Amino acid sequence: MLNQSPKDSPLERYISILEMIAPFSQGLTAAEIEVALDLPKATVNRLLHALLDGGLITASNARNRTYRLGDRILQLVHSSSNTEWIEPLARRPLELLTAETGQSAFISKLAGDEVRSVTCTAPDTLVRIYIAPGTIMPLNATATAKVLLAYQDEEEARRILTGNLSQFTSNTKTDVDALLAELRQTRARGYATELEEHVAGLSTIAFPIGKAGGRITYALGLTGPHRGVVEEDFDRNREAVAQTAARLTRLLKLTDKAD
Repeated sequence: MLNQSPKDSPLERYISILEMIAPFSQGLTAAEIEVALDLPKATVNRLLHALLDGGLITASNARNRTYRLGDRILQLVHSSSNTEWIEPLARRPLELLTAETGQSAFISKLAGDEVRSVTCTAPDTLVRIYIAPGTIMPLNATATAKVLLAYQDEEEARRILTGNLSQFTSNTKTDVDALLAELRQTRARGYATELEEHVAGLSTIAFPIGKAGGRITYALGLTGPHRGVVEEDFDRNREAVAQTAARLTRLLKLTDKAD
């Protein structure tokens, strides 16, 4: 029997199908996959059924079925610490939000028990706030962390919050029950606020990126001086963040990066 090349192995064929499907948010038909990979129809059907059974791909209900990445493999994408792909995707929406509001816009991600900043744009002013990518966001004192925890299971949020919560300003909450009550309010209204809780004089409005009922791992924040973010233009700023978060949700969905 001839030795099988790694490129001809069944595993390689499964990987090839996943790589072929991944860039197409609308999916590919079995016939398109057959042509692209130069494989027999019977082989492609067998591979597709195995991937469907494993939850690695999903199929439309239409007569001419299309195949897309499934929830199981998207979960792996969400869990990955690699967030380099989001910076070019989010750059323009963040720049527009900063231009509209005159404040800094940034994205944070929940990874395990930590929330870290991913990307940020800041206004072109003499005094500006820049949230450096990779910055750990205090769970009890930042709006993006609070909005991300608000969309997790409450017992999971309690577990993450239980521990040594630091007091940063006189407005910082360190009582877990009080924080959980705020998380419930955050989920009910759809956004979180941080009112001089991490740094005196600075405040933030944050919305989740994603749809209720789906897995929320990214959040959009707008931060700046308390007067500019909250006292003077809160309603306008809140609406601008909400619209940008909705746009980012659509963009992430198109690239199969969000639920």
